[in-house]
Amino acid sequence: MFRAVFFLFFLGFNIFTSYAGMVVIHGNSAEYKGAILSFYHYNNQISNKEVLIANSKVKENGDFELSFEVTQTDYIFCHTGVFFLYMFIEPNCDYTITLPSRIDKKQDDILNPFFKELRVHLLISAFHSNLLLTNELPDKELNFLIQQFDNYFDPYYEKYASNIYTKNGVKGMDTTMHTIEATFGGIKNPYFQSYYTYRVGLLKFMSTSFKSRNISNNYFLNKPVLYNNPAFMELFNQVYEKYFVYFGRTKEGKVIYDNINTAKSLTRLKNTLAQNQVLANDTLKEFVILKGLHDGFYEMEFSREALLQVLDSLSLTTKIEKHKVIAGDIREKVTRLIPGFSPPPFKMLNQDSTWVSLNDFKGSYVYVMFCTTQNYACLKEYDLIKKLYEKHGKILKIVTISFDETLADTRMFAKKMKYNWTFLHFGNQPEILKDYDIRTFPTYFLIDREGKLAMSPAPSPAENFEVYLFQQLRAKGIL
Repeated sequence: MFRAVFFLFFLGFNIFTSYAGMVVIHGNSAEYKGAILSFYHYNNQISNKEVLIANSKVKENGDFELSFEVTQTDYIFCHTGVFFLYMFIEPNCDYTITLPSRIDKKQDDILNPFFKELRVHLLISAFHSNLLLTNELPDKELNFLIQQFDNYFDPYYEKYASNIYTKNGVKGMDTTMHTIEATFGGIKNPYFQSYYTYRVGLLKFMSTSFKSRNISNNYFLNKPVLYNNPAFMELFNQVYEKYFVYFGRTKEGKVIYDNINTAKSLTRLKNTLAQNQVLANDTLKEFVILKGLHDGFYEMEFSREALLQVLDSLSLTTKIEKHKVIAGDIREKVTRLIPGFSPPPFKMLNQDSTWVSLNDFKGSYVYVMFCTTQNYACLKEYDLIKKLYEKHGKILKIVTISFDETLADTRMFAKKMKYNWTFLHFGNQPEILKDYDIRTFPTYFLIDREGKLAMSPAPSPAENFEVYLFQQLRAKGIL
């Protein structure tokens, strides 16, 4: 009896009290020998900024181990091969995990901007908590609970979500809810309870049995914001997607366009949103504003300059430290490819196997080309690039980031064709495709002397890039 009570006390303490504790993750998989396992978490789940927590190289015998400190229950993940591996961790816990059979990405997968990794909830084959007096309750471990629930819940979700536009969308919903409640409603783990609650809320929302206002009232109004709970955030992002646009269509909300585009005023925006009773809670209102500002950058209704000004006002005035962090993450994401802002950094090996970073070119204009040596459209551009290099090499540095299978392929091509500008191989930094939103080859960017984007994307040599370059140089007084 004492042990069971202590266990429940531990679970509650772990969720609602912030305290530091070590987490150890280890296992053995000979298939992964030599691979680097890097675990991340989301700094926030609006912009989905990934932050590295820890990594480990798998030894020759297959052993691996990672250890790091956390302050609360968290959702972490690892990109490896075709997989998106994820798990939930709690402070002061030791996890032995089992990796799925290794499947590396093929070159076509790497270069496909629409490739979707296979989501796999990592299997916890052993578990130990330093705060527990015993490990006799493995069926109460958080990952075990969530896996059980998801396996039971997902078929219902698929069923009702697929019927969202039919008259049968809510048929049998009450029975389904009673069945889920009878099976999982009695589990006392606080984190699981929240996960369970918001996944059920998502089912109600997707099945159209509850309208957005009802969902907001029941799941968000005067409720704590669970920034690190993926079930909470999934429902939040669904309910408040493009919220400014939809609220702007209402009688009381149409002034939102003036608040943002003309006045560029956070105060006016807050006053307008306050007319929606659902946003009576200041923390939720501010969180919805962050979501709305993020989504607004990908819509046509709002000025990006105005959105940035409102975002900066929120960052400066918010009393919630987490919101300041999220505002910074959103700003970094939405400005990374906008002219006048710093582009994503890179550091890769060149054709001479020397490390080269973007900072190495500061003080020069840089024409960055994303390409492969096997792509026909790219091959047609190389001779034009060579002419640019020979004609403007003193003021314009040219960098080709190549997506060949190996650095040796890139090296051989540059040597054979006698191309003497910088070729970099993407191999150690595959995320650069995502960072620069590369969806086709070739794609170009022009970076100015201060390391800011001058053209994003830039025209190709065949699209009169030289004319645009002269315009840039004249505007800066260089010509």
